[in-house]
Amino acid sequence: MTNKELIIKATSVVKTRRTKNGLFGDVGCALISDKNEVYVGISADVGSNTICAERNAIGSMITDGEYKIKKIVAVWKDADGSVFVIPPCGNCRQFIREVNEENLNTEIILDINKTVLLKELLPFYNWWKKQE
Repeated sequence: MTNKELIIKATSVVKTRRTKNGLFGDVGCALISDKNEVYVGISADVGSNTICAERNAIGSMITDGEYKIKKIVAVWKDADGSVFVIPPCGNCRQFIREVNEENLNTEIILDINKTVLLKELLPFYNWWKKQE
């Protein structure tokens, strides 16, 4: 699956809904697992209880017994309908790593033509090993 196709997949689940106490579905995520399955998720933000779209998609993947991610993308859609690819937050970066250490080689889509490996977004991921 191309970056563009994965971005479209992530965008397809964005259905923003505001409630009195929160904001749901304004960020969407799509990922490809090591077994070439596609999983999607959306964000849910209620005060201090936030579930990022990435963690939602990863939870679905784990439910199917998978732990390795080949490629992942998150998108945000503004009020005018413009779509922006966004990098995972720090908590999601750490979560991706902790789900499986091999996910340090997960491709993070930053644009249709731009990806980086998770370990590039976690530059000190093995700092403690260097201290031994």
